[in-house]
Amino acid sequence: MSTKSKTSLGDGDDDDIRRTFLSRMPTAAKFLGYRPFPPVINLYGNSSGGVIGALTTYKLCGADKNDFLYVVEVHHGFTPRGPLNFRPGFYLRNGRGTEAPILAAAGDEEREPLLMSTFSVKSLIMVPPPLDEDDVEFNLNPRDLVTEIMYATTTNDGSISFRFSVEVGPKMKVREDFEWRKTRKSDTHTQHTRYILTRLPSSSSASFSSPSPSASSSSSSTLEESDILADLTFRNAISVHHLFTLELKGAACSGVMGDRWTLMIVTTALRLYWLRSYGKTNKAVVGIGQKLRGR
Repeated sequence: MSTKSKTSLGDGDDDDIRRTFLSRMPTAAKFLGYRPFPPVINLYGNSSGGVIGALTTYKLCGADKNDFLYVVEVHHGFTPRGPLNFRPGFYLRNGRGTEAPILAAAGDEEREPLLMSTFSVKSLIMVPPPLDEDDVEFNLNPRDLVTEIMYATTTNDGSISFRFSVEVGPKMKVREDFEWRKTRKSDTHTQHTRYILTRLPSSSSASFSSPSPSASSSSSSTLEESDILADLTFRNAISVHHLFTLELKGAACSGVMGDRWTLMIVTTALRLYWLRSYGKTNKAVVGIGQKLRGR
């Protein structure tokens, strides 16, 4: 079953991610990005920020590199700053500077020694809570992040996938399941690493249980183009300039999935970049992690 919790953006002792802190900010009608996400999004290294900036931040841009949308800040977990506390990961800031509020975050489930964290099959994805426009009185404060879990798993056809659940649609009344699936080299015409996002068949359910290898989804070779909601292409692993391209497709471009859903997709794409950088998208690593963690 999907794990979901509320985490305040304030600093402090937050060993239990399920603890809810009272917000110090007034509740707004909406708290999403200060700019909408375009259909094509690129992640670049921040070469203009000097040595420190290059090591600690990235630039999330539109189709054009000059269309700088948001800054992504690396959190190494050396200090308990922000909702990730001591867990390494990153913060997606709601602006182009690190002083902007945190819009979303993603990181490791726990702070562990490097060897153990390498084989973790869970990732924390933190986004604003779903807001009910029909019942505003009971809405959570948008500045308190809701924690979702993204699971890594091997599939029956020998691929790797990363699965998660999120509310869908402008009113966010329905919760559905989605999967980032790594394509095989034979399925792509380039040497770049590619992931495709699809809706899982069990998406009509209201909850999501941790996946197992037997819980297979459709092979990427049998998918129709209309089934693909997003396409994520990573550049060369040693590239420090242009890191990935995320392209929204089909229903994801129409707005019917909702702005919060799009934010979730962007955040999981950033998390996949982090996992790939640390060798955690390797089939052998994910397989060992499933055995060690009982998944």
